[in-house]
Amino acid sequence: MDEEKVMLNEEAWEHLDEAMFTSSLISDKEREKGMVDDVDDIYPRTKEETEYMDEQLQLALEKAKEPNEESFAERYSMLREIVDWSKKRHSTWMWSLIAGALLGAGIFYYFKKDQEEDILRAKVEKEQVQQWKTVKVSQISYDKCPGQHANDAWSLRLTSAEKYKMYKLIDCKIYTEGALRDADTYKQRADTATTQERKDQYLEKQKYYEESSVKHRAAYDSINAMNFEQIHEIAKQDLASRVANEESHGNTLRNYMIYLLILIPLYIITGYPHGYTITRHRRRSGCMNIFRKVGFGIASFCFGSGLAMSLLPDYVVKTTYSDGHTETRTESDMGNIIILAIKFGLMIVGAFIFCFVASVIMTIETFYGLLENFNWKGWIAKLMPPKQPQEVK
Repeated sequence: MDEEKVMLNEEAWEHLDEAMFTSSLISDKEREKGMVDDVDDIYPRTKEETEYMDEQLQLALEKAKEPNEESFAERYSMLREIVDWSKKRHSTWMWSLIAGALLGAGIFYYFKKDQEEDILRAKVEKEQVQQWKTVKVSQISYDKCPGQHANDAWSLRLTSAEKYKMYKLIDCKIYTEGALRDADTYKQRADTATTQERKDQYLEKQKYYEESSVKHRAAYDSINAMNFEQIHEIAKQDLASRVANEESHGNTLRNYMIYLLILIPLYIITGYPHGYTITRHRRRSGCMNIFRKVGFGIASFCFGSGLAMSLLPDYVVKTTYSDGHTETRTESDMGNIIILAIKFGLMIVGAFIFCFVASVIMTIETFYGLLENFNWKGWIAKLMPPKQPQEVK
């Protein structure tokens, strides 16, 4: 009786087979032998394949004389589930990635606020240079110029043209002497080189540093010959450039923060692809999952190590006084302090890795989501209807 029912569904089975082998993931060899090695390959990869499978299933049901026959019903049910899943949209966005983006936005906001203080400080220093009084600046011979900066040289360099000129001259001498030492080092290495190739490399380095020392010495002489107006102009240009750099850095931090805040809703909106889109890009999704797991694993290790080491105990010190009473107190272990500094750095590294991985994955998935999950061609066609043909007079 079962064989008779199967024979009654023979025409319907043809449509079931057609539906089963619709996907372009199935190889020609599998089609020839009538068997699919991997069930996942049955899933359609495009909207057209999904619609074709759906049509074949409808025809199979219409042609079936015995739709309740066990093997037919089982095959039809499996393919129907595949088609229904492929036609629906599925949520693919992840809370962990959103948390990483939010943390990244918070970090950029923190550094942006900190950068505002640097910008304000640079503007104050720029105004300080603008207010310099005109004085005569003296020249300093190269031999009498100090070979290193005083401890307060950085903070005092903007108080007058004289101190600023001295700071610049000392810089030039430091670079000149350093280049000469490097040139001498590479000369000695060239003299003792065991191969001609190494010798040529060392001689090239020697030449580079010799030319560098000449350049910095020429800069020393040029600055040394400048009067107040020329030094003042250099200082104003340096401070204007510093203000511009600090503002540019601040704008970069702000732009990254805004980017992440905009990325989050876009990531969620584009995170509902059709099932056939998920099938088509399952290899890319697999690579993203591996990248996410490895990145989050490293981040968790760094952050967890830092968090664990931050719980290191202090010394418990018990002191007995001459009158017999005792006192117990805790004192910090200096070794622990060094370890804590290292582990605190690991916690920061872990947080940055977490944010970086999240932002990279969200950017890639949002980009492809915008391309693949919306019918841009249909919308553009509606907004730009075809031109009507002009009548020929």
